[in-house]
Amino acid sequence: MKEFDKKEAIFNAMLELIVKHGFHASPMSDVAKHANVAAGTIYHYFKSKDELICALYVRHKEQMNEILFKNDDPSRLFKDRFRIFYLLLFNHYTKNKNEFIFLEQFINSPFVNTFSRADLQKFDQPTYDFIRKAIFTQVLRDISPKILISMIMGSAHALIKLQLSGEYNISLSELETAFLVCWDGIKRP
Repeated sequence: MKEFDKKEAIFNAMLELIVKHGFHASPMSDVAKHANVAAGTIYHYFKSKDELICALYVRHKEQMNEILFKNDDPSRLFKDRFRIFYLLLFNHYTKNKNEFIFLEQFINSPFVNTFSRADLQKFDQPTYDFIRKAIFTQVLRDISPKILISMIMGSAHALIKLQLSGEYNISLSELETAFLVCWDGIKRP
């Protein structure tokens, strides 16, 4: 197995085990077994389980920024760009349930305190820049980007949880309506 493949296998195994058993019931020996690598291989990449968990979070945030912004076209209307952002967020997490569950667990755990506030904000910098520019150009309400992002993510995450629960299947037209409701709440009147 190539070096990159081994590291990916370790990340994927840890993600699966955390979602299934939680942070504390996911020993490195199980990660090694699920990743089909020797336990020593894991320690070649990560000093500890805590470091692996934090690296998994960083990897996830970097991948999400790539997904959300790689095809962003600043020449388009912000409303259209925001719609794409919102739908990409929903679609990615509803197709990648384990990533969403991991993210929710991580941000509500002591592991998040491993990072400084500056580091945590750095992970979300592309989203902050996206929102700040829309505030500056008077497209969005002139309130704190933190509040706007909380409103946006709260709306999207609630819909993702509903969809993932299996209790309700959100149609495309309902998702579009939810986007418009969110948009109406954040756009400048």
